[in-house]
Amino acid sequence: MRKLQFIAHHPKNHDASGNQSRMAQEYVAALLFKQLSDYGFDAEYIDHTDKQVEVSIANQPLPLCVTCQQPDQEGHLVCEISAHPDENQDWFEKINAQSLIRQLAHAVESSLKADHHFTHFEWTK
Repeated sequence: MRKLQFIAHHPKNHDASGNQSRMAQEYVAALLFKQLSDYGFDAEYIDHTDKQVEVSIANQPLPLCVTCQQPDQEGHLVCEISAHPDENQDWFEKINAQSLIRQLAHAVESSLKADHHFTHFEWTK
């Protein structure tokens, strides 16, 4: 699991409350849904809950998703990349899974950095 924290300067995101933070999440999810295909990851669907938006990836050998949470008190959005590998994977499959996560992490970061509405990127654990 990898977490990318960043600041969203979406034009309609004037504060970190209510609809503005939800709109920022939706903007990030839509951007990733569209842009990840440029990196070989086909987004399958976007799932919405009260506090997060999830983009699921379809064309990979293990289930992958990018979940974006509402901004924290400092205005940071956090997108978390997670994989749901089979617990019985052998060592080669585990290495392959980690490689896919790194590739998806690069694709997410590159997609967001290409949009001028996002700044202050930091990977956290």
